Formats: sequence, structure tokens, C-alpha cells
Amino acid sequence: MNLKEPLYLVTIADCGSITKAARQLGVTQPALSSYLCGIEANLGFPLFERRPTRLVPTYLGEVYLEKARKILALGREFEEQVARVVSGYQGRIRVGIPLRRSPYLIPSAMKVFQGYYPNIQVTLEERNQAELLNLLEKNQLDVLLCNMATAASGLRITRLYRDVVLFVVHGEHTLCHRSEYRAGFPYPWIDLKLFQDELFFLQHPEQSLRHLSDLILEESGVKPSKVQLIRNIETAAQMAANGLGLSFSLESYLWHMHFVHQPKVFCTGTQPVYAEFSAVYREDIVMPDYIWRFIEIIRELMGMGFTGGFSQTYSPFLRDSHKVKS
Repeated sequence: MNLKEPLYLVTIADCGSITKAARQLGVTQPALSSYLCGIEANLGFPLFERRPTRLVPTYLGEVYLEKARKILALGREFEEQVARVVSGYQGRIRVGIPLRRSPYLIPSAMKVFQGYYPNIQVTLEERNQAELLNLLEKNQLDVLLCNMATAASGLRITRLYRDVVLFVVHGEHTLCHRSEYRAGFPYPWIDLKLFQDELFFLQHPEQSLRHLSDLILEESGVKPSKVQLIRNIETAAQMAANGLGLSFSLESYLWHMHFVHQPKVFCTGTQPVYAEFSAVYREDIVMPDYIWRFIEIIRELMGMGFTGGFSQTYSPFLRDSHKVKS
């Protein structure tokens, strides 16, 4: 199936530059420029406006590109179906995942997945969530694994795990005895107002955990008088464990942290707050069965909790399952 024309035009649109698109396609810049001019001449109208810094699709260019992307999606679906019949499930998955989760989740998932599909190549992009979303929207990823509760236009979500936000405190903090069990909370609950005047280690405003932490602080009626910003979530948790302040973390992050001084962790606020760990993908793409199997393996691993040292230590407090059912 020859899809050269839609592929070339979509690549030019995604790159915004003939030079960048030619490099990505493995052709020369003059050849690609001549190819585009020939297509526009045959159509009788321009597909792009030539601006000083980039090429921008015209209105009719946008119409063309919408159809071209659908044609490419159908072409990929056809090729994947042929591969399943002829080559015994040969193909690839392009996975995006933030750096925080990748080291402990991807190796375990790959070991299981390759047992089912040894001929499927898995390529990995490890970046921040904003960059990964951009790659997904440009169809340079098949699936993005991240904390996301609602999908933007053109995307769909399969929720995999409800990751509870926990308040991290030094293990011998004098206020730990003030905790209590409350129905509906998966960990012991403590009143955040007790810690109003202490130092809070919080993430930067653009980080997803910071949004959740701010929600808990607001619901609790607490405005910390002392805040230090720390981008690395494990660094913040380790600082709290060493009695240097307080922090928040997701439950699954704590599973894979190794503490010299074991902290105490609590739920707080008016109700449990969760990060929705999800698989995100484009709604215009028909994904083959092996991608769905990879997503299901991720769901199963998150549901198991990896039985790390932290989860074993706190297992008596795990009263709810946060695995999202299919």
C-alpha cells in the first residue's frame, strides 16, 4: 500500500519545516520542496502558508491533513493485520512514560510482555508529561502512561490504577500518635492543621502531584507558612523521613523508595485524594491486540503493588483496593 503522499504531507505539517521533515523522512530538502509544489499544482491550491519561521496549513490544507491522517491510520491498521497473519505478531509499540514511573514499571512489564509477544518491538520515550502529550498528539507515540483523569479532545483514556496521595511524616514525629482510623480512608487519618506551622516540601506548580497536594491543603483549610519547592518527589519524601519537614507522595511511588529512617504515612483532608494513573491514546487510531495486552499487563502490575518493602511495612493499613476494574 503506497501512502507516500499523505505521509510526506503529514510529516511536513508536524515538523512545520521542509528541512526538518526531509531529515525525518530521509530525503533531500530540494526533493521534498519540489514534491510539495507538485502536489499543490495538481490540486490547484496551496496546502501551506510560507511564513518566516514555519509552514502553517491553509484552511484547505487542514481539510487535506485531516483526511490524510485517517488514510495513514487505516494503512497502519492494514499493515498490522497483515503482520499478524504473515509474521506471527511482528510489530511495534511506542510507549511514553514519565521518568518517575519508568524504572520500576517498564522492566517488569517488558519481561511479561515479551513472553507473549517476542517479535513485538517496544520503543520507549521517557520525558515529562507535557512533552509526551505533544508526541502523542503528533502520532509519534501509540500509548502514554501517566497520571490523567480526563482526556483532551482527540484522546481517550483507559484508567489503570487509583493512586492515593499520602502525607509523609518523620517516623518519630511527636504528632503521629494523633492519627486515627476513619472509614473510607485506606491509611490512618491525621489532621493536617496540626502541622500548619511546619516546613512543607512541595513540588513545582506544573507537576501533577503539586495540584493534588494543593487540593488537600485547600480542603483542609491549611496554608503552610513555610514552603520549600523540590522537583524530585523522592527527595522530598526522604527529607520528610529524616525529620526535616513534611511532604506528599503517591502510594505507588513510596513502594520503590528505600528509607534509612522509615517514615509514617497518613491520609488527610476531608476525603481520600487519588491520582488516576491511565493509559492515554488517540481516538482516531485502531490499536492492535498486542497494545491492549501491554496496557493490561501495566494494570495488573499496578494492582499487585509490586510487594515492595514499603507496601509490606504498611500492609495492615491497606483497607481498600485501588485497582481499576476493566
